[in-house]
Amino acid sequence: MALDSEHDGGQRVEVTGFVAATTDAVWALWTTADGLRQWWWPQFDDTRYEVDAQEGGWYRIRTAEGGIGVQGTYVELLEGERIVQTWDWLGGDGTAATQLVTVELEELDGGTLVRVTQTGPADELEQLEQGWSDILTRLEELLDD
Repeated sequence: MALDSEHDGGQRVEVTGFVAATTDAVWALWTTADGLRQWWWPQFDDTRYEVDAQEGGWYRIRTAEGGIGVQGTYVELLEGERIVQTWDWLGGDGTAATQLVTVELEELDGGTLVRVTQTGPADELEQLEQGWSDILTRLEELLDD
């Protein structure tokens, strides 16, 4: 996967990658608990994945072992093309603001371009950029097997 990332110096980070799979295959891996289980935080045995992938539905991914979790609501689902979801970190002191994540899928010759954009506090953008790069790398590794 060729990863590319940028942040605009403000409150947005964008990470893109290319995977050798159809948009339908990537969609199924991103919008189902069984799909997420295969590549999102697989290094933690206790990770729980809960997904109700419909507009207004919700998702929750959490691991006690990793000490991390995230949940949110699906704002827009355009099958095979676009996911817009809120993003709330679990834990912490409860002061984190709700963020917005957009996942765009574009069918290209030989695979799918995946573009993830997330809004967030300026002081978290480098960490978000690294996190999304890691996640997209795991997605690529799964699809290359």
